[in-house]
Amino acid sequence: MFEKKKNKTKKSKIIIIVVILLALMAAFLVYRPYLFDKYGIAQEDKAVTFKINDDNKNDVPYCLYQEGVITSVNLFKNYMQQENGSTYEYQSGIYNLNANMSYKELAQKLKHPDKTNLSVTIPEGKNAYQIAEILEKSGACTAKDFIAALGDNYDYNFLSSIDNADKRPYRLEGYLFPATYEIDDGTSAHDIVDMMLQATGLRLDESFRAQCEQKNLSIDDVLTMASIIEKESGGTPAEMSKVSAVFWNRLNHPEAQNTPTLGSDPTVHYADMLEEQGYPESIWKAYSTYSCTGLPTGPICSPSESAMEAALNPDSHKYYFFFSDKFEKFYYFETYEQFMQGRKEKGV
Repeated sequence: MFEKKKNKTKKSKIIIIVVILLALMAAFLVYRPYLFDKYGIAQEDKAVTFKINDDNKNDVPYCLYQEGVITSVNLFKNYMQQENGSTYEYQSGIYNLNANMSYKELAQKLKHPDKTNLSVTIPEGKNAYQIAEILEKSGACTAKDFIAALGDNYDYNFLSSIDNADKRPYRLEGYLFPATYEIDDGTSAHDIVDMMLQATGLRLDESFRAQCEQKNLSIDDVLTMASIIEKESGGTPAEMSKVSAVFWNRLNHPEAQNTPTLGSDPTVHYADMLEEQGYPESIWKAYSTYSCTGLPTGPICSPSESAMEAALNPDSHKYYFFFSDKFEKFYYFETYEQFMQGRKEKGV
């Protein structure tokens, strides 16, 4: 009787041990990928060039997972928080990583980018001089180098639309597309200009050029008008096609409401800037649409894609005058008398 109990107890222990071993093996098989991932064991030897910028700084673990560098987003996130604290911020830059790195190696590597890069935003409506200042403040290049690079040669056929380069202080004014650029450390001013021209070229596609040709307009004409629309509309897309129509009405029918010039204040401000910079009257005066007839010498800023579209496709109306109030609400008028009465009523 005692022997049977002893054997039964022994068998129970063996069964428990087997169950524990099986459970451990199952757990190992389940967690093996994560453990191997954490310690970099038997992982794929795959080089990955990983970029961190303002757009993905808060999603680095997930981006690493997508690139195949780690297996578990949560495991890596928890490891980084334990190592660096919950408020840890990744540094922008370019990192040369490998999928076979342990979390410890990744944590160390992600503290020191192999190559730093800058995320620089060029807002709509900025002129070349202002863009140069933005780039200098960001550390991308000096303003002087950028301005000098505007005079370099660039292989883009849309630049052939500029037929009066000798009359423009900033030859590529209006062609420097406003956007956010990721600029690698050591990128030259020439290459930065080239990046902006490339971005512009993407907008000046076959459809855009076909519309220009259909309307008997040069690309430069459209970009010049778009730059005026950008400034006059305050960057408000909803008003751009209406503002566009006002200026095209004046340009195409100057006698209709006694509007021989475009009369755009932003062009005067641009001319004033050029005068302050020491350019001769023959240069800056040709930008002021209170003194020159037709379009100014060239664009006065970098227009948005919306302004470019509005320049090509103005609204259909008979207004020749407009103003906006302090609430940025726009009012449009057919005659100068209506315009002045409207201003009086709104206290503008």
